Amino acid sequence: MARWGLTLHIYLSMAGFLLVLLFAVTGLTLNHEDFGWSQPRITHSTITLPLDLVQHPDERAIGDWLRATLRMPTPVTHFRADADQIDVMMTAPGRHTQVTISRRDGRAEVEAETRGALGTLDDLHKGLDSGPLWRWIIDITAVLLTISSLTGIVTLLTLPRRRKIGFVVGLLAAVVIAVLYLLYVPR
Repeated sequence: MARWGLTLHIYLSMAGFLLVLLFAVTGLTLNHEDFGWSQPRITHSTITLPLDLVQHPDERAIGDWLRATLRMPTPVTHFRADADQIDVMMTAPGRHTQVTISRRDGRAEVEAETRGALGTLDDLHKGLDSGPLWRWIIDITAVLLTISSLTGIVTLLTLPRRRKIGFVVGLLAAVVIAVLYLLYVPR
């Protein structure tokens, strides 16, 4: 039993190591507002859409036109057409673009926000606007960490000289975390 647990622990831990490193670093940047390295850059511009596109609003057609005109691959994540205007939001990790289109004349106000590489990594950490594939990667990382932790405990069980101190340290860590939570985290 000890052999398979150790082997599984070693290889699954290594499989998830780079993802764990990514989530550890971005956890720090999220907790400390990116250390000021990914301040948002906001730009404003005005464009004019063809009237036939605006008078018969089609989400796909307008999204394709905006992506081509604005030269960005970002998908449309929100689309609403009212009698007077069309609102389009295009978001991806580290990028957010809001387009408000007047249905009267096709004039559109564009506000684009980008947050640089660290902003992109922070959004990936949260799974924000990252799509289903990235959510799967987050889930796979969580499963790898869970299995790695459990196989680490199994491995500790098979090491008689380290078992007692290992479980004492684990129990102390759990108690300290619980006490800190109860005393200092607002509820």
